[in-house]
Amino acid sequence: MRRRRRGNDEFFIGMVGSSYTVNRKHRKRKKRVQKKLLFRALIIAAAVLVVAGIAALTYFVLVPFFASLASATPDEATKDEVAVIETTAAVTTEAPTEAETTAVETTVAETTVVETTAITPVVEGHIKPAVIDDGSDAVMATNTICIWNNKAFNLFYSGNKAAKYYADAINGYANKLSKDVKVYNMVVGNHTEFGLPERLIKSGIETDSQSDNIKHIIDNLSDRVTPIDCYNNLSEHCNEYIFYGTDHHWTALGAYYGYEAFCETLGLTPMDITKSEKSSVDGFLGSLYTATGSSVLSNNTDTVDYYSLPNNTYAIMNERQGGTALTVDVYYPAGAAGELTYGIFCWGDTAQFVIHSDCTTGRKIAVVKDSFANAFAPYLSANYDEVHLIDYRYWYGDLNQYLKDNGIKEVLFLNNTMSANTASQVDSISNVFG
Repeated sequence: MRRRRRGNDEFFIGMVGSSYTVNRKHRKRKKRVQKKLLFRALIIAAAVLVVAGIAALTYFVLVPFFASLASATPDEATKDEVAVIETTAAVTTEAPTEAETTAVETTVAETTVVETTAITPVVEGHIKPAVIDDGSDAVMATNTICIWNNKAFNLFYSGNKAAKYYADAINGYANKLSKDVKVYNMVVGNHTEFGLPERLIKSGIETDSQSDNIKHIIDNLSDRVTPIDCYNNLSEHCNEYIFYGTDHHWTALGAYYGYEAFCETLGLTPMDITKSEKSSVDGFLGSLYTATGSSVLSNNTDTVDYYSLPNNTYAIMNERQGGTALTVDVYYPAGAAGELTYGIFCWGDTAQFVIHSDCTTGRKIAVVKDSFANAFAPYLSANYDEVHLIDYRYWYGDLNQYLKDNGIKEVLFLNNTMSANTASQVDSISNVFG
């Protein structure tokens, strides 16, 4: 019995020993497995962190950077839309009454030109802007906008390839029009070209020459297209209030100098702005303020001036394609301080805006345009019975048929340099050819 019990005990002890050995091996194997799993988990975690880091870098740094480069045309990123207020048919564009607007009407004095200290040099046909420089530094507010002298400047990045692309496109569009239609093209430089002193550009503010860009466009236009080069007019008046400090557009005064260049090229007599009455709306904070949120700009708001016209005028507006046509004043009568004050001119960006004038010259013109034309077009009422603004971003149709239906024999393509150097904008001009 004792042996049997002992044997049983030994058997029992043996089982315990075997179980312990097995368990110890199992624990070692389990530890190895756990180490492998832990190692794999660490590898996966590291990979996730790397991917997350790349994603964060892309989202917060690379995407905004390249987006800012791609949107180097704030003109088209910012749509100057205003609320449509239907008005009764107007036969004149007399200055709005105080009940209609908060604008302050004043009499225009002779324009005061800031004197420069040296003869303005000419650079290959373009007059180099002699910007008065106070010696202060500029700061970058975004990747493409710098602030200097309490004003914002949208920097320009482009070259000959984009310029030729635009010129070739305009040549192609011109060839689509009837042979008896005269075709003009105007490309307007922005404030950076005419407002930043050369010292800042040489010392690190990177921006390409818009003068070279515009000249390259002109050089590549066909004989079918007459270039309207307003560069020198703007350059000669660069120290006047020709561009806003918080917005990318030119002012009514800057647009007037562009209009003078247009008239000079075509042999027309421009209206005399010094004989016009000026109305003003203060407190304009435009697209460059919206893009930067700069307190410097918010403390230095713009004033939108607009000038009475020498002839009786009214306009027919279609805010969007197929919308109801409204009879309105040339200037938006409810213009007020804010981000849309530039919408005073021709009611902002609309699909179609036709100015009727009693100048009785028998001439009509269509302006295929971006928003720079809004401040420019009212002056044409001094020389044309009808001025048809066609915004290629909102108007889709057959321009040839439109010209025939309305008896129009002249077409002006008007864009700022940002639009002219953005392929998507240039391509969208084709919207007006059906």
